[in-house]
Amino acid sequence: MGWSVMTEVKSLPLGVTKFATFIDNEYIYVDKTDLIAQIAKYRIPIFLARPRRFGKSTLVSTFEELFEHGLERFKGLKIDTQNLWDDKTYKVLHLDFSFLKEDRDDISFANKLCAHLKTKLEPLGLSIPDEQDVIASFNNTLEKLIRNSLVLLIDEYDAPLTTVMGDHVEFERRRKILSEFFLSIKSYSDKFRFIFLTGVTRYSNVSIFSAFNNILEISFDPLYGALLGYTQQEIELYFKNYLERAALVLNQKENTTLYDVRLVLQKLKEHYDGYSFDKGCSTHVYNPWSILNFLNAPQNDFDNYWLETGGSRPSILVNYFRKVLDKKLERSVLLKYLDSDIEITVSKDILSPTIESIEESSFPFEAILYQSGYFTITRVRKGGRFSIGLPNLEVQDAFKRIVLEKLLNQSAIDFGAKHEDLASKALEDKNLSLFKELLNTILNEFSYESFPAFKEAHFRDIFKVTIKCIGFDTYSEYQTSQGRSDLCVVTDKYLYVIEFKVIDDNQDEVIKRTLEDAKTQVLEHKYNLRLDPLLKEREVVSLACVIVNQNKDNRHDKPYRGVVELEEV
Repeated sequence: MGWSVMTEVKSLPLGVTKFATFIDNEYIYVDKTDLIAQIAKYRIPIFLARPRRFGKSTLVSTFEELFEHGLERFKGLKIDTQNLWDDKTYKVLHLDFSFLKEDRDDISFANKLCAHLKTKLEPLGLSIPDEQDVIASFNNTLEKLIRNSLVLLIDEYDAPLTTVMGDHVEFERRRKILSEFFLSIKSYSDKFRFIFLTGVTRYSNVSIFSAFNNILEISFDPLYGALLGYTQQEIELYFKNYLERAALVLNQKENTTLYDVRLVLQKLKEHYDGYSFDKGCSTHVYNPWSILNFLNAPQNDFDNYWLETGGSRPSILVNYFRKVLDKKLERSVLLKYLDSDIEITVSKDILSPTIESIEESSFPFEAILYQSGYFTITRVRKGGRFSIGLPNLEVQDAFKRIVLEKLLNQSAIDFGAKHEDLASKALEDKNLSLFKELLNTILNEFSYESFPAFKEAHFRDIFKVTIKCIGFDTYSEYQTSQGRSDLCVVTDKYLYVIEFKVIDDNQDEVIKRTLEDAKTQVLEHKYNLRLDPLLKEREVVSLACVIVNQNKDNRHDKPYRGVVELEEV
């Protein structure tokens, strides 16, 4: 299919969040209105938690459209064709607290909240006066508004608090205002037709969850596991034309014929799939932001769009690292988070905790990782426990960059730029002497205090992440028909396949014997085989690498740590 045909299909909704814009401008709309109708029938407050960039704002906008205008814009969608809705229309108060998260000295949070309420109430024919007691003003206005049944929608309710975690004075100031705000709403809770709130986490001391003692949280409900994000079936159904176009663009760019829809889907799955939010781990979804960005510009390859647009650095994670990590986690503990296959067993309470204190340290690190979108449910275990881990390659790269920066105390970009020249000469020219120098240069960036905790997997993952930051594609545990190699590095011409062996003895005979063992493993497990068709045209360079990591001073001199052998097999 050529580009001329593509102009006849609906446009990608990149950056579109308002439901009316989807319909009025004929953007592709992934129809989940059957689930939306089911939720909208509830008459109790509902809460949904999801990470950033998963479409919470679009969901809230869809509820707004449905309750305010009925089925006028839903013609042909499931809610219409399956006769799932017969309710009347209502006044809708739609608040977006993400607009209140910025902390500016010249504008108080109370004034920002007041201004936001004014903006949202004016279309309803109401206003609140410019008084210092914004809650009292809102309460008086709400009393007038609630005479007719009202729908209340609050998107990103927790954003004003998350952005000031660590600033105890400002956090407490905002918490008090928001607590009074939600208590005002509680006093009229039986008058609302529908209350729906979204966020990333739960702050119990904001009074939202205590005020609404009948609130229904659907974050882990298997019925709504696919409510946000794209399923595999939805991608194949709604974006078929764009998948075909992507295959053509990639073939043209890379001067190959290997790409087809099947291969594009395989790569999309590796990079952007793997999220599961329901307690049965029964539904997996793709990050919609990443999918739309890729399909919009496939010539940019399978890039890390979540990282580049700031979705990968939500306030809750950034503040946790800045305020808690140095006090609570040793650098050696961070090493385990470089492992792509890491799985952590947790209880459901950890995945959806309620913050009882404004101290960030009261919030489990695993909960931060899950709610910020880095970790996802990977399997269900017995006893109400779950395994959580990294969902896909995009998230692995984003997360490991943050971990690497904490280990190095410098940005990943600066680190990559510093070693770019050496890496290019070593890898693009197949200069193994320089490659060995590069690996040792990377190790020299880390403090010696970290090394005693290093295992073989730590060396592998450090090399993988740092070489990736320099600008080369890397894979760990790359699978062939006979086994898995430790690390692969890809250049335009070469595919480096590396087997690492780590020993704590710097004796020549031990090093030589270990090197032969590594070579034998490479040959016996046929690590030079390439199952990925995109790598078949590259020359394979199989390498055996021996690393000495001496943790004891056996010869009255400084323990040696570094790459001692790197040879082609």
